[in-house]
Amino acid sequence: MEHSKSSRKVTVEYTDPSGIYAIISEDLQTHFPLRNLYWNSATRPLRSIPSLHIELVQAASPPASFDPSGHNKSVALNGAAGNTDDPDTLRGSRSESGVGGKKGRRHQIPGLRQTPYLKIFFLGCSDVESYKTTYRKQIREWIKQNTPPAQNTASFSTQEFHDAFEWLIVHVVLPDDGRSISRASATGKSESRNGLAGSAAVTEKVRADFNGSSKTAVDRVALVQITRGSQTSQTQASSEGWEDFVSKTKSLILSSFDLRVTQYEEDIKEKDAQRNIPGWNFNTFFVLKEGLARGFESVGLVEDALTGYRELALGLNSIIEKKNGKEQHEEQFKDFTDDLSAILKSALQSEKPQNVRERETITANTVTPDGQAKRDLDMLGANVLDADRKPFRDLILANEISVFDFQCYLFAREATLLLRLANASDPFDGSKKASVKVASTSAPSDSQDLLLLAEVCRRSVEFFSAAGRLMRDDLRSSVHPLAKSHTTTSPTLLSIFEGPIEDMVASWTYAACQCILDATNVRSIQAQLEPLLRNLTPTEDLYDNSNTSTSLPSREELPRRTSSLPLRAQLSPRPSSPVNVPAVTSLNAARLLPPTSSQAGTQELAAQQAELVLLKRRVIASLGRRSNNARIKRIALAGPLSLTESEMEEISLDKPLPSSNRTERLQETHHGDAVNSIHGKTLSHILRSKSTYDDAYKDFTIVALALNVVGGRRRFAESLTVDLAAIRYLVHDYSIAASYFYQLAFFYHNNDWTRLELPMLDLYAKCLKHLDKRQDFCRTGLQILARSTSRQLFDTHAESNHHLSSNDIRHYLHDVISISWSLEQPLSTPLHLHFDSVYVDPYIQHFDEQDGFQLSLKLRNAMSAAIEAQEIRVKLLSINDEQPYDIWLVTKGSELLQTGISNVKLQSTVMCPAWYKLEKIEIQSANVVFTHDATVPTEDAPRGSPSISEGVLSESTPILVWPDEKALEAQLSLSKSIHLGKPRSIEISVLSGRNQISHGKVTVRACSAGLRLHTAEADLINGACQILEKSQAGSLNFSGIDSRTKTTFQMPYDIESDLSEIKIKVVITYTVEGQEYHYHYAGELPVRLPLSVNVQDSFQEQSLFSQFKIATASSIPLRISEYTMHSTSAFNVTLRALGSNPLTIFARQPLSLVAKVRHSRSTTAKARTWPSADRNLMLRIRYACLDHEVINAVEDALSKALAESEFTELSRLLVTTLSKTLRSKLTFRDYETIGLLGEFQLSSFGHHMWRSDNSSICLPQEVDSRSALELLVPFEIPEMPIVVTGRLNLLNCHGGAGEGIFAAIDQLLLAELSLSYSRYWATTTEVVPDGDLLTITYEVQASPEAWLIGGQCRGHFHAKVT
Repeated sequence: MEHSKSSRKVTVEYTDPSGIYAIISEDLQTHFPLRNLYWNSATRPLRSIPSLHIELVQAASPPASFDPSGHNKSVALNGAAGNTDDPDTLRGSRSESGVGGKKGRRHQIPGLRQTPYLKIFFLGCSDVESYKTTYRKQIREWIKQNTPPAQNTASFSTQEFHDAFEWLIVHVVLPDDGRSISRASATGKSESRNGLAGSAAVTEKVRADFNGSSKTAVDRVALVQITRGSQTSQTQASSEGWEDFVSKTKSLILSSFDLRVTQYEEDIKEKDAQRNIPGWNFNTFFVLKEGLARGFESVGLVEDALTGYRELALGLNSIIEKKNGKEQHEEQFKDFTDDLSAILKSALQSEKPQNVRERETITANTVTPDGQAKRDLDMLGANVLDADRKPFRDLILANEISVFDFQCYLFAREATLLLRLANASDPFDGSKKASVKVASTSAPSDSQDLLLLAEVCRRSVEFFSAAGRLMRDDLRSSVHPLAKSHTTTSPTLLSIFEGPIEDMVASWTYAACQCILDATNVRSIQAQLEPLLRNLTPTEDLYDNSNTSTSLPSREELPRRTSSLPLRAQLSPRPSSPVNVPAVTSLNAARLLPPTSSQAGTQELAAQQAELVLLKRRVIASLGRRSNNARIKRIALAGPLSLTESEMEEISLDKPLPSSNRTERLQETHHGDAVNSIHGKTLSHILRSKSTYDDAYKDFTIVALALNVVGGRRRFAESLTVDLAAIRYLVHDYSIAASYFYQLAFFYHNNDWTRLELPMLDLYAKCLKHLDKRQDFCRTGLQILARSTSRQLFDTHAESNHHLSSNDIRHYLHDVISISWSLEQPLSTPLHLHFDSVYVDPYIQHFDEQDGFQLSLKLRNAMSAAIEAQEIRVKLLSINDEQPYDIWLVTKGSELLQTGISNVKLQSTVMCPAWYKLEKIEIQSANVVFTHDATVPTEDAPRGSPSISEGVLSESTPILVWPDEKALEAQLSLSKSIHLGKPRSIEISVLSGRNQISHGKVTVRACSAGLRLHTAEADLINGACQILEKSQAGSLNFSGIDSRTKTTFQMPYDIESDLSEIKIKVVITYTVEGQEYHYHYAGELPVRLPLSVNVQDSFQEQSLFSQFKIATASSIPLRISEYTMHSTSAFNVTLRALGSNPLTIFARQPLSLVAKVRHSRSTTAKARTWPSADRNLMLRIRYACLDHEVINAVEDALSKALAESEFTELSRLLVTTLSKTLRSKLTFRDYETIGLLGEFQLSSFGHHMWRSDNSSICLPQEVDSRSALELLVPFEIPEMPIVVTGRLNLLNCHGGAGEGIFAAIDQLLLAELSLSYSRYWATTTEVVPDGDLLTITYEVQASPEAWLIGGQCRGHFHAKVT
């Protein structure tokens, strides 16, 4: 049987009677492989063959009539007379080739034959005479013996097309012939046969003799010239000759291939149609169809070959299913594999215990091992890709192959073809055995198809799982033919062999996985694995970089663990307690590593390689679980749900393991004796001790984890960390185990794997407790309590699947609370994870004898133990404020929160009337704070559970905080008396209510830009207390205030910018009976005056008339109750007094006042000197804004009605609310109506029926003192140096006494203009010397539409100053 590698090349047989192959071999090999072939079949689409590899084999012997004398010049040229075989390209002839005399007997199954596609005759003749006398006869005899019957006889059978081939005569011209071959002779297009000589003539003669005379005859003669030197003509002729040779070789090979494929397809179709005929044999059909697949493979059509093998695999599976169903005769397959049976029996005979050997009764039914049965078990699966390790095809044809071997052969062929498509290295090149170390890669990774390599790994994982089951059945059948029938075989004896059988399956699977990993190893994945493995592998477990290897170990290197991946750990035992704990980088960092290779298929290949590594890990895990070493078994059985110390049991290695029945003892004894020989050297070394097993299991897990990260399977990679953590925990390496358990808990939490998250947190907390990391332990313990609580609340099956008992939860709660006292900083945890049914009453409750308020908090302790809270706090945040304010409510003392519902009262001594929303709840126990922030959504709540905000308080439900009727109250207003020439002030009124205040403090803060409050100039304007301290900016301290009194402080202010209103916050801090209280109030005060005053002066000779125009600055009417202007020592003022009733002015109806001012002294020159203060006059206006009067009237009416009702306690709330409502509802037109009518119409107040008695509220006749305001407007008498008075006297108009002057329209009126001047209003301060002349200019003006003025309208005159 030929090696399978020969199927990768097309066989070309050559005959070299002249002995010139050694000379032309180098030039010939430069033209191989053939490139760019195209096969066009009638039944298939066009196929492209990029490269076609040629295998040249020499015929058996040259013709007997050949005489080499005189034709050995070529040998002498190269000095190799006896060397005619090239070891790299030359092979001996096959028996079926039929070369040399008698043709060999053909095999009856075409699929087993491997015959040449082309036969070449090398002709080394340089003259025509030699050709005619010697070579022509040789060629004719060669053609007769080697060509198909269709070409030399009349009889022809279609069976010959299975071995169809073509033939070609190659005339080789050597350099010593001294002749040049023209282009015409090289191409066979000669113009004159008589003109050719030498070698060219020989070529033409050969064409004439053997090409045929028909027009469609194929040219089977090629001329090749061997050149020496660099002559251009010879080089060109040689190049053209080689091109002609390559072209004819391509054409003839494809012609032979097409004939073979056609014949194979016809035969396969015929055999397949006979499938249901009795006697049909699948094995014969398999060999036939595989011949077609090998033909496709030989010409490079690997995809077509793969298709054929896949169809055969499906057919084999169908036959096996029928065999298992007893629908087919079992003679096609053997029941077991001979070499597997030999290995098993050899191991049992050498390692069998005495008690088993005495009882063995099945020797007659087992296969007797021959002398070659004892082979290295490590190589049993290491050569899984070698399809030539057995004569599989001969065994198939002879029906002597087992199902296991058949499946292994098919897998090897398919995997080899896939590796060839992927441009991967051939793990078995035929010249090396499986035990020889294989290089990691032979082709650059960039040229390899990683997707196809991933497909190889994927198929390998699927096949190894199925092959393991086949191998078990095979070995059981080798132990006894009826092993599957328990009716005739003792179960005790069968159980004895189960252990060795499982060991053999494990060894085979382990070695086979390693073989695939070696075959698919690429550099691109290694480059990405190195940083990951460095981060995930402890430093003391790493190889030195110079010792990393990716190949299989040789026999001399065993025993050591093998891996196809770099950075493997050594098998030397690690110190049990290392001084420096190795750092382990979290998988979060590994996840952020950028990919170092953009080659397509990198992730797919890495993911599939990870499956193979995990399969190797499962192998050693299965062996570890059956090991007699208790420590190894403990590691193999370790899992995330079984690593609690209560469930772990120490097993003494000195005492025998207890066994309840004899069968288990026999099996365990046998397994302990035969384990080393069955496992092989590699696995035996891994199972030698706990340290080696620990290292191997850990390394496989790390490599699989890193491969999954590279393969993009991050979640699966993180789930592998549980195995590493379990091993670290068992060996008391708590630092690294804690790192792994933390990552796992985080991973399971993000993926809602709560049943696995809780065990990981439990183990993580235990590691932290061993490491004495108190803060981390408390944090993790709180997480455990939270997860346990959530499962109790929302998991209906929590009791049956809970990892922690109620007692464990109580212990965790006790440990966390007790350890937290030693923490430097408080530890915060979400409240909703430990408490539920939390409810805050939105309605406040006032105290009977003190200020402040309280709220009720209800909650349920969902933990399984009571907890003592040193303090419970609730924070309220004001709403609808530019600068929100918060209030904290706390418990008076510690509270014991029992399991179940608890009702807690929280109180506050701070009063800031406003609407609030719940912002935060805090429960502090020791140094642990259970907190809930209503402004942050709850992200840690279990999915499907109600949010805590639904149970606590909806954000849309505000809480109204307001003071009691008897509590302290603060009021803020502008000063009631405003002097336009002095700084303005604000007034802060404190109404003590029921409080007997011992001392207190007023703190003010400006909330408007540019506002400055001068607290140092503050003064007490009302009240009996005293200001104790006001030097501190923004505050002033005062002494005691009696109950039910009003105290008013006045504080000046100034503003640096034009503001319409100012914002001020006031905090009253007061102490009553040793308890400190706080009252907060914020107000907005309008800075602009509600009225405006304009003055216009008109001078007469001895009188001054000042006209004052008083109007509203806004659209709200004003009521003027009084206005006065007092005389001074220099001037007498006359002003008409206001009546007894207030005067209402509107926006369009201002008030106009005229004041007459005269000197109070004689106008002598000496008396004209007046003090500046005497020239200043003051207009005093008392008024009230109509909106203030309306609000005060409504408040008085509502307060009176509430005092007589059951809602007395709500009076401050209702009155304040009504005032704000009225201010927002009333419009300017409403105020004008009220000002005109003097009464106010109220709206309905619903079912309280308050409107029925107070539907109309009249304004008071007099301005109320609460609403009365005062404005002082200072003005100064202007100084006039001279006053000129002009009068017009009509001369021709007459009228009666007391009657006016009448004139007709268009009547000419004569008038006399009289001008007089006076220095009556001048002062002595003006320097105008007496006797000087002043020039006075005058002009008469009138409306041109009403008057036509004639005469001199403009003039001047001189006046003498006196």
